Amino acid sequence: MIAIDLETTGWNPADGHVPIEIACVTIERGAIVETWSSLVNPRRPVPAAAREIHGIDDAMLEGAPDPAVVAPVFRKLCADLPLILHNAAFDLGFLRPMLREAGVAALYNPVIDTLGLARGLFGSGTNALGQLRLSLGLGPEPDHRAAGDARTAARALLELAPRWERERGVRSLAELAAASQDALRTATRRGAGAELAESLAPSGRLPTF
Repeated sequence: MIAIDLETTGWNPADGHVPIEIACVTIERGAIVETWSSLVNPRRPVPAAAREIHGIDDAMLEGAPDPAVVAPVFRKLCADLPLILHNAAFDLGFLRPMLREAGVAALYNPVIDTLGLARGLFGSGTNALGQLRLSLGLGPEPDHRAAGDARTAARALLELAPRWERERGVRSLAELAAASQDALRTATRRGAGAELAESLAPSGRLPTF
C-alpha cells in the first residue's frame, strides 16, 4: 500500500491550480517503510491564501523539478499498489491532469479513503486529518505538508483498518476500499453535501474535513 498527499497552489484544478508538493509513504506488513516527497514547480506564483495554509512560497519552489520530471517518478512508486488518501477526490482531481499532461499512465489503482473510513466509524462530524491524528493518538507531524500528511494518513489507515475488520467484518483491502467509498456516499445522501456547501469560506476555499 502507498499513502499519498499533495499541496497545491489552490483548491480547484479547473481554475488552473496545480500541485506544488507530492509525497508517497509506503506501507509493508503493517509498518511504514519508506517516505518519498518532492516539491513541484508550478510555473505560476503561489497565491497568498495557499501560502497561509502550507507555508510553501515562491522562493522555496525556485529550482524545483517540473511536473514532467516528478510525474514519472511518482507513477512508478504507485505501481499498481492500493492508494491511501484522505479526501481522495481532492488529491486525485489534481493528480489526473498532472499525469496526463506529463504523458504518464493514469492511476487505476484501488483507493482507500481514510476520510470515508473515519466517517463510517465516527459519523460525519469533524474528521479533518489533523483532528483524526489527535483522536487516534497518532504521533505528531507537520500539518499541511505533503510528507507529514501522508504519514498521518498511513498511520490512520493502520489504526482504522483493524477496527473495520473487528466491527464491520471487512476482510480484504478491496472490501476496505469499497467500504470507504460507500461511507462517503452514505454521508452525502444524509446531507453532508449541504453541510459542505454551508461551510464554504467566503474566499471559496474548500472546507477542511
